[in-house]
Amino acid sequence: MPNFSSFNAFGSAAKTIGQSHVPVWLGVVTPVPVGGTLASDFARANFLLGAGAAVKLANKILTPFVGFEVVSFTAGDGTTVTKDTIVVKPAVFGGVVIAPAVDDVIQKLGATFAATGKAAVVTDSELLTSGDNKGCYEVKVAHSATIDTPSAGDVITFSAAEAAGSSKSIAVIPDGYLYNDIYTGELNENVAATGAVVKFHSEGLLVELTPAAAVKAQMAAAVPGVLQVLV
Repeated sequence: MPNFSSFNAFGSAAKTIGQSHVPVWLGVVTPVPVGGTLASDFARANFLLGAGAAVKLANKILTPFVGFEVVSFTAGDGTTVTKDTIVVKPAVFGGVVIAPAVDDVIQKLGATFAATGKAAVVTDSELLTSGDNKGCYEVKVAHSATIDTPSAGDVITFSAAEAAGSSKSIAVIPDGYLYNDIYTGELNENVAATGAVVKFHSEGLLVELTPAAAVKAQMAAAVPGVLQVLV
């Protein structure tokens, strides 16, 4: 990846040589008047969040939605095999790769971001280094306290719950699309970045070219003021 940072990222040890951008907005876009600062968990070197990403803006903090596409699900029998296994693709944000880790609480994303579901605690998480699913993660949860059964193509995300259980909400409920790319480049000290959010845009967003593509149905329900244009 080129060695640069976007105009709205701040910190030390940066080299700015330009910008990389995939045009996704149609027409003239008007973000909400006040944007936000990227949540501290994501303010790290080589973090890239493309325009059109699903984000939550609250108290001037911008938090990206993190989802993991399901490759396969294998249920244990509860007796000889006491864990369920979920193979997922990691969430890739430029040079930053995020995957469920041991003790994280996860759940299946429902038809809308507001839908609740079964949350489970991750007991094992392993990067697969060979085979057809190389680069994916094999994630295990207790069969006795598992998530709602997912199918290939479904999305797993972090839960707002602190323990396993039913009727749990997801951790990040997006309320808008990121207007401008955020890329931190080689910034590695005191990293911070800002972003603007779009909640209303009738001229259209090429949603399938954005990081929100996998959750476009949920975004259509959550942010109906933005017209999704499919390509």
